Amino acid sequence: MSLVRAERRRFFKRRLTRWVFPIGVLLLVTIASILFAFHSKPTPEARARGEATAEAMYQDQVREYERYKRECGDKCNDGGWTGPQRSDFRAEHYMPPSFDFKAQYGELFLVWAAIMAMVAFLLGASFVGAEWASGSMMNLLTWRPKRMKVLGTKLTVMLLSVAGLSIVALGIWTGILWAAGELRGTTEGLTPGVWQSFGLSALRGLGMILLFAALGFGLASIGRHTGLALGAALAVVIVGQVGLTILFQMIRVPFWEQYLVPIHIFAWMNKEMKLVDYSSPEMVCDTAGNCNAPELLITWQDSGSIALGLVVVVLAVAFWQMRRRDIS
Repeated sequence: MSLVRAERRRFFKRRLTRWVFPIGVLLLVTIASILFAFHSKPTPEARARGEATAEAMYQDQVREYERYKRECGDKCNDGGWTGPQRSDFRAEHYMPPSFDFKAQYGELFLVWAAIMAMVAFLLGASFVGAEWASGSMMNLLTWRPKRMKVLGTKLTVMLLSVAGLSIVALGIWTGILWAAGELRGTTEGLTPGVWQSFGLSALRGLGMILLFAALGFGLASIGRHTGLALGAALAVVIVGQVGLTILFQMIRVPFWEQYLVPIHIFAWMNKEMKLVDYSSPEMVCDTAGNCNAPELLITWQDSGSIALGLVVVVLAVAFWQMRRRDIS
């Protein structure tokens, strides 16, 4: 049996794979089902009720504005405001929510990517960590003594398997959301450009999932135990995120949010993330005299470069350690 086939079989036969992936899919199905249940397709009756409510709200605001003008008289200074506008009171604002696939599907890629990234991290860490903890790695190296090839094959098989599972999960996720659009909203406006944008978002999501899988794999390989990868993840969440947030707020570090992992995840998936430093004593003014708080733009290239660099370093240490350390 080839090494690739043996590793692929080992990956899918593991109990953690059989449990964690279905749990991840179940979470996605649950969230998509809730979205399906809480949306409804707009009907003529619902639109008529929405129009009636919008008109009633508009008339109520007009009466309030006229009362304000009468009481205020010449003392009023409304900055040129002419009162409520009917165009601001749309029927859609007073109708039960409907699921617009075009508008909402792109925003929901983050849900799929985040859940599958957690699944991928666990699968990547346990795939190699369990081998070290159980002694299977030593037995495997007796059969295939080329350490670098063995670890590289494990990493490749794991990444390809995680990619396949993530695509399956995306298909299930997309199918339920498409049904929500068809039965509980609309799927109109899906041009080739929109589908291309969806495809690019899916690729960024898949890239994030694979980076988390590789990170878990590398950390567990360095520590020769799944627990090290999980401990490192816990330390990042508790110490590196909560602790740094409190510290940076206390000492007023400019744009302290840029050091938080979720910010970079948002920037990666949404292509950019704008941070505003409201605590800064210095204001940025333009030629017209308009002043605003300083801003920092984080792009998906910035976040991707940081994440890729971190994963490359972790994997480099893992492979170097595999080559240099004794297997015992």
